[in-house]
Amino acid sequence: MAATGIDIAWDRPTIAQIRATGATWVARYFSEDPTKNLTASEVTDYHAAGLGIVTVWESTATRALEGHDAGVNDAHTAWAQRAGVGLPDTTVVHFAVDTDTDWASVAPYFQGVQSVLGSARTGVYGGLRVIQGAHAAGLRYLWQTVAWSGGTWASFATIRQPGGTTLSGGADYDTAEAADFGQYPRPVPPPRPVPAPSYLEEEVLAYLPPLAPNADADIPVEPAGTLAAPQGGSRNGPLWLCLAAQGADGTVAVSMRTTAGWSAPVEHPVTVAGGKLVLTLPEDGSVDVVRVNPTVPLIGYVTGRQVA
Repeated sequence: MAATGIDIAWDRPTIAQIRATGATWVARYFSEDPTKNLTASEVTDYHAAGLGIVTVWESTATRALEGHDAGVNDAHTAWAQRAGVGLPDTTVVHFAVDTDTDWASVAPYFQGVQSVLGSARTGVYGGLRVIQGAHAAGLRYLWQTVAWSGGTWASFATIRQPGGTTLSGGADYDTAEAADFGQYPRPVPPPRPVPAPSYLEEEVLAYLPPLAPNADADIPVEPAGTLAAPQGGSRNGPLWLCLAAQGADGTVAVSMRTTAGWSAPVEHPVTVAGGKLVLTLPEDGSVDVVRVNPTVPLIGYVTGRQVA
């Protein structure tokens, strides 16, 4: 959903008046006219009220037609004014082309601006042809006005100025068309997803000594979920305890020790014909020792997977 904003030149509405327009952000000016310019107190007040801030440089409507050096000079002046009101050096400044022209006529000006600010901090305000040319030139922050656009909106414009005023004509309506439209505070990118661990081939970590019937046998498992293996290496992935009956069918009681103590023994059947019993150990490292007590002789081993 597009976020409503307003751009204000000389008027100074209160926060309550701004909110009453439905705006969630305000565009304000840098220029050669101090009575028009954004102030440090406004930055503080808007930010405290949760209003975003968009900045735009405009001295005269046709300034961008004056070439490369004009762009360099305006960029330096705008950047100094940005610092003076306390905005960070990640701030995007839009530069206005407030006249009916094409990109070719203003490209040298914006090349001058970019030589100072770089493309990541350079925005463009203008009609359709200017916005199309700026987009083709690789600029991202594009504020399109309904004027000089012939009723056509560029799909890549990050802000639209559709016409219409508010606050008794003292402010123009705008809509933000992207999550990042060059506003302050700068949007925080979403955290990168944590990739799921990839497991390598299952490996035997340790062969257990023969397990005698009717006797406890403690198998150490490290807190990190890795086996303290007397005959093999350790792994930091899932672990399985594999047990097989020898000569006769029976049962095996299994309990696991955590910081809370020993779990109650759980009986598992083991049969000669049924193959091995596989017990999955918790991956969270909560178990440090597994105790088994079989009713028949067992052989066993621990398998695990290395997290790549």
